[in-house]
Amino acid sequence: MDMNFFAPVNIITGKDCVKNNADIFREAGKKCMIVTGKNGAKKSGALDDVIAVLKSIGTEYVIFDEIEQNPSYASCKMAAGTAKNADAEFIIGIGGGSPLDAAKAIAVLAVCSDTSAKALYSMDWDKKPLPVIAVGTTAGTGSEVSPVSVITTPEGMKKSFRAPSLYPVVAFGDATYTMSLSPEFTRSTALDTLCHCVESYFNRTSNDISRTVALRGIAILLEMLERTSECDVKPLTFDERETLYCASLYGGLAIGVTGTAFPHTLGYFLSEQYDICHGNACAVYLEEFLNYNCTVAPEDAEAFFKALNTDKETIVDLIRKNLPDMDIKLTEEKISELSPRYENNKSLIKCYGTVDRIFAEALLRKLFIK
Repeated sequence: MDMNFFAPVNIITGKDCVKNNADIFREAGKKCMIVTGKNGAKKSGALDDVIAVLKSIGTEYVIFDEIEQNPSYASCKMAAGTAKNADAEFIIGIGGGSPLDAAKAIAVLAVCSDTSAKALYSMDWDKKPLPVIAVGTTAGTGSEVSPVSVITTPEGMKKSFRAPSLYPVVAFGDATYTMSLSPEFTRSTALDTLCHCVESYFNRTSNDISRTVALRGIAILLEMLERTSECDVKPLTFDERETLYCASLYGGLAIGVTGTAFPHTLGYFLSEQYDICHGNACAVYLEEFLNYNCTVAPEDAEAFFKALNTDKETIVDLIRKNLPDMDIKLTEEKISELSPRYENNKSLIKCYGTVDRIFAEALLRKLFIK
């Protein structure tokens, strides 16, 4: 029996779930810091709702709204200084993956004596991170229910770290906050969810629970990705947005057990260096990931498609309909430059078969050298 599962997050969903749960914020402490990007939290209405609740219960707060896409260690360290100066007792992250991942890193840096990048990524922490309350505003990241944070290193590389203490204590999921997302970002975040679920399913560290959760997320997406592909001309309803958000939570819970696999690992440089949205950067590899697992894990692949009552061609077609055209061209020199980051990479090792530096180089050549 392999059913280990640990997800100590109080997940609260539905319309007005933030406004209806002031006691949650009151119990967290008397002072906090709100972590957001520059626009998303405000545009979605989530920031206004959180501030209204904090004012109603007399909780003091400061706002750090300088979290960029692919949040940097430098920004997180700066924010941690602000949190320290404010004597923050907890952190509220509002946004998609970038602000939520940053909130987790800030929760560590705000209390630990060693705030170096090395200590952050090595999880050499002398104190438990501050509690994090996560308010999601996109349907894709799953960060609000996972113990993972992805922060860009001082050298400019996206790098993840994970620990049980990084699980948010509370995750608020009100799909109202996703209504303002652009069609492009809606598709990208939906593809990110699909990557989470598929990468978690075909993973050496998966188990019966994580696979069940991943399959549920994919089943939802099989119904929704046709709609997201057309959402620029047929805007999604609230119910459809809520359905996508549910899938995102399933994806986050799945990777909370397994982490991700090679689509995420190989997608990082596309976000870092080519300004490609994270979900698209990962989904570029998803067709190859499915093809690969049909070859190296045919029995698992057969069970996968049977459970979903679908086939590979249907999933690939939905991926292609939602991916934008991306003119990515690499050189051999560029691949050689990228190659060292795939040596003994933990996410590659978790893939079935043999996925290593040589495999990564070959796949990059196949996809990006024309």
